[in-house]
Amino acid sequence: MSSSIKGMAGCYNLNSRQQMRAVELSLPFIQQAIDVLDLSSLSSTQLLIIADFGSSHGLNSMYAMKAIIEYLKKSKNEQRSFLIVHNDLPTNDWTILFDLLNKDGSYFGFANGRSFYEQCLPSDSLSIGYSSTSIHWLSCKPCNISNHCAFLFNTNDEFDKFQQQARLDYSQFLEHRSNELILGGVLILCIHCINDKRLNGLEIAFNLLYKCAKLLSLTEQELFDYTIPVYYRTYFECIDEELFKKFSFKLIKSELSEARINILTRYQQGEVSVDEFAKDRTQFVRSWGEPSLRQALEMNDHRSEKDIEILLDQFWNMYEQEVKEHANQFDTSSPRMYLILKKS
Repeated sequence: MSSSIKGMAGCYNLNSRQQMRAVELSLPFIQQAIDVLDLSSLSSTQLLIIADFGSSHGLNSMYAMKAIIEYLKKSKNEQRSFLIVHNDLPTNDWTILFDLLNKDGSYFGFANGRSFYEQCLPSDSLSIGYSSTSIHWLSCKPCNISNHCAFLFNTNDEFDKFQQQARLDYSQFLEHRSNELILGGVLILCIHCINDKRLNGLEIAFNLLYKCAKLLSLTEQELFDYTIPVYYRTYFECIDEELFKKFSFKLIKSELSEARINILTRYQQGEVSVDEFAKDRTQFVRSWGEPSLRQALEMNDHRSEKDIEILLDQFWNMYEQEVKEHANQFDTSSPRMYLILKKS
């Protein structure tokens, strides 16, 4: 399952401020989740296991994990030892995360290289599960999109296949987290979704990605293979009471929030130049958007690694220029659904 999807690009930690903002907005939900956390099923000497599902290169993940530990100690006077599990795909660049963990040294952190659409931890072992802006990435690419690189711009049966895969993935994610959680354990989710206008704030970015891909000297098959395996759920797809009940979850709280893009506001107010804005947005998109394009190029045996690197550099130079020309079309909104679920 996980072998078909790649981890983030190496520049992710340096260009994930927008994802960090989503983590920051999750802090009140972390606190409310810990307030309802029930640890009575654990002995006084048992480890408290906390896991982040979709840790990527670790910078944002460590921030969230330390916030959880801090509030546990503050609100529950928790004296037990903590074991933090950072989960991501086997293809994740784990060296970056290990370096951060070793330099920080504030908790015992371990890596788990497995798709979070599988069971990652022993049953009845997890006290707190957390995941932020990760589960919009699908377990696999259900099909290629024939007229774009993103499902958002397709309304035929290809869209239906993405929707069906997202439903299946959400079900598997919740099932495995339910198996892992102790009775009374909590799951905190931040899901990158679409708002009531069916927008998610990245429409212009995806349009420019596909425009640049068409301008690049790709073969017809490479362009077809360039499909990013993401699906942004609606409010009702996130709040799936049927799935919650099926997997013994009680919904404690749900809230739709907007994570605003600070760099766009600063650009609109004249605090940053169009060149600075374009570079920032290009690096942000490259950090998560490059692996899918690289994979489409690598699937064709006639390209050498050097040729691929040259094409990728050309692509992102084109993309940055396109951002400059369309800077005023970028959206400030970035909808996120926050959920607190309790294993009951």
